[in-house]
Amino acid sequence: MNSKLLSHSSLISLLRLEIARSLLVHHSTVSGTDRGRAVNVSTTMWNYVLVSILVLVVSLLYHCYFNGPASIVVHPNTHYDYIIVGAGTAGCVVASRLSEISNVTVLLVEAGGHFGWVSSVPILAPFMQRTDVDWSYSTEPQRFSSKGFWNHIQNIPRGKGLGGSGQLNHLVHSFGKPEDYKAWPKGWSHADLLPYFKKVSDIMNVMSSPEEEYLADAFLMAEESLKLNNVTMQKGMYTTKRGSRWSTFNAHLQNAWNRRNLHILTNTLVSKVRFLVFPFAFSFLSDISAIRSNSSFANFQILFKENLNADGIKVIYNDGSVGRIAARKEVILCAGVINTPQLLLLSGIGSAEELDKFQIPVVSSLPEVGKNLFDHLLLPLYVNLEARVSMTLYKLQTVPEVLSYFVYGRGWYATNGIMAVGRANDSGIMLFGMGSTDENILKSLSNYKTEPYRAMYPSYNNSTREGFLLLAHCLQPKSRGSVSVKSSNIRHQPKIDPAYLRDYDDVLCSHRAVNFAIQTVETPKFREYGAKVHHPDLEECRHLPRDYRDLEYTECVLRVAALTSYHVCGTCRMGAADDRSVVDEKLRVRGVKRLRIIDSSVLPSPISGNPNSVVIAIAERASDWFVVTVGNYIVNNNERFLSVSGYLVQSRIITRRTISSSVISGEGRRITQNTGQKSVI
Repeated sequence: MNSKLLSHSSLISLLRLEIARSLLVHHSTVSGTDRGRAVNVSTTMWNYVLVSILVLVVSLLYHCYFNGPASIVVHPNTHYDYIIVGAGTAGCVVASRLSEISNVTVLLVEAGGHFGWVSSVPILAPFMQRTDVDWSYSTEPQRFSSKGFWNHIQNIPRGKGLGGSGQLNHLVHSFGKPEDYKAWPKGWSHADLLPYFKKVSDIMNVMSSPEEEYLADAFLMAEESLKLNNVTMQKGMYTTKRGSRWSTFNAHLQNAWNRRNLHILTNTLVSKVRFLVFPFAFSFLSDISAIRSNSSFANFQILFKENLNADGIKVIYNDGSVGRIAARKEVILCAGVINTPQLLLLSGIGSAEELDKFQIPVVSSLPEVGKNLFDHLLLPLYVNLEARVSMTLYKLQTVPEVLSYFVYGRGWYATNGIMAVGRANDSGIMLFGMGSTDENILKSLSNYKTEPYRAMYPSYNNSTREGFLLLAHCLQPKSRGSVSVKSSNIRHQPKIDPAYLRDYDDVLCSHRAVNFAIQTVETPKFREYGAKVHHPDLEECRHLPRDYRDLEYTECVLRVAALTSYHVCGTCRMGAADDRSVVDEKLRVRGVKRLRIIDSSVLPSPISGNPNSVVIAIAERASDWFVVTVGNYIVNNNERFLSVSGYLVQSRIITRRTISSSVISGEGRRITQNTGQKSVI
């Protein structure tokens, strides 16, 4: 291994080897003794297994506490060439690729720590939600949807720790359709990204659902019977390795975290991006309102806008202390679709009107920060089965199923549960192969009320009931929401409003997806299994015929029970200069220099599928720019900087007889400097 620290996926692989070794020892023992002693030998076998597990656990504890990765630091340096904020899906890629360049220094800052071993088991992804490795975000009360959720609020899980949301998502792999990229800016067409798609598919170890899955086979066979245009049915694709989760944390960061030029700072919250302005040729007054009333403010604005540079970050360490770390070349935000716009706004980049509400000094007026949020809204259709061809909670908990995973890395625990996916124009469906659910867990994770939950999931109290879910959704929703701040405190959750179903076209699109799902279930192979779609008896919809073919009924169910797919993107969209965008085609934040965004927030429009692999491809492409351009940035050692009102102001030698300048320190104190003929400001 490249890392001194055993990863959780490696731990499980070693555990399987230890158990397999024990079974071999058991087999040789039995073959050489009286078969009548099988009971005693079986006891011996389990003793071998238990001892092997104990040895492995002790080894893990040693590696975790005494032999960690060299890159993880507690006390960072004061300066780095590049500072990356967020060790999520994109951040792990960028940190790994940048640190390949030996003559640059890289700092990766992450608000969380390490994920537990549960995250490495693909089917257990939901169990990571609402824990300390989840930001545990929630939406604002929804006006047009979510009526079956407490207070009309949906939970939005986001990963908090090394690997980010890639450590608790469902690992679904997709690049969408080539048409998805037609409206993207120049240089981001499907053809432009295709080499990176191929690279991602290779590095991320893309797998398909097992060959012997009856439901997946029936799903694929349905394509021939469907009378729809542009239908594509395929097995579910996901990223695992040897039965364990395989994210960019495994594929990228673990390959890099012993490099001497990479430092990783965990459990550290970035509260603000800091800026510098040069040349310094104006005076600050005692407060922002005074600056704005000053006659020279117009010149100040022009100078500020043209010479504003991201210079570093302000951080809050785990013990509550505050620090500042400088970036010589760039600050790269990879904090994700929610945290990135929040950090920009708290740093003074966003709508001036919104920033004024919380007395946040406006660094750069960029109204589109936090806007353009989109998500796929899923309607779960429960399908009853007569044949015993699905996974149930009871089967999942049996000893053979558990041993199949821990010994061979196979079975349901090694999958994400998504057996197959289908597309028909703008309609999408995903087949989740298990219908029985744990009521308490799913209600808690989703925020469903009890009655709507039970109406949607009739197996809520039956762990042996055969069935599956078809998750119907509109692939190209038109509704757009936003992320904004509720205060100037980074620890306060931002205001997240997806505005689900605000655009009525999304209702029509979702209805087409539901009909696509129903037609799929009515194909011959599914009928052979006794498949029948369940139509929920929701209190809010009892005045309508219980039939998904009826548009009004479907709309009613959508507005009550449809839930997030966790595909929120787009809050710092990229675009051309004449677009209403936050970043340009090179992902540079408009209005400032040396500040870039590389994460799911830059997507300008939805992907017809899960966006995770697309985000990895974007990170790979952006990393190539750094490899090409590194070394072109020159720091002038004759220039010094003064900290002014949360910014760094470049100091220069100015030839004047006497200059008196008033500036504001980071604490708001006025500092007056009287200098001689050669004066430093």
